[in-house]
Amino acid sequence: MRQPGKGTMTSPFQILDRALGSITGFLNGLASFWIFLLTIAIVTDVVGRSIFNRPLTGTPELVKVSLVAIVFLEITHTLREGRHVRSTILLSKVSPGAMLVLEGLANLLGLVLFALLCYSSWPLTVAAWRCLEYEGEGSLCVPTYPVRTIILVTSALMVIQYGIFFVDVVR
Repeated sequence: MRQPGKGTMTSPFQILDRALGSITGFLNGLASFWIFLLTIAIVTDVVGRSIFNRPLTGTPELVKVSLVAIVFLEITHTLREGRHVRSTILLSKVSPGAMLVLEGLANLLGLVLFALLCYSSWPLTVAAWRCLEYEGEGSLCVPTYPVRTIILVTSALMVIQYGIFFVDVVR
């Protein structure tokens, strides 16, 4: 496929990489919006509790479930942008060839780790959807099956991203 205005061909690999970038950017924006809404809920809860002695019902359950979802929505974008915490002590002391080997091993390990997370999350996600699993008792029950789905889908996106990084290192 030709890029408009360019004389080069676009490989399926590049198309996948661009599509993944768009998806992860969207999910990162969604997580940011979720943080904004969660901030409003927390402030409302604190003000309601402090001033009116009427907290916002279910805020702790909402926060508990939301934090996991937000982290997973942002994790692939953070990886793509190279913004995960990283120690360079070892990398600064090895040759460029050894650095490529370590990068390749790290990407392969990440790919395997998130593939295992996908594999182990699948039955839990299916079961959560079947019984419409929720968190909390009493006044507010927060559904957890969407969060389980987020974990499953974003873990699959991490597998793809680590795969792209691994192929880049091997090239």
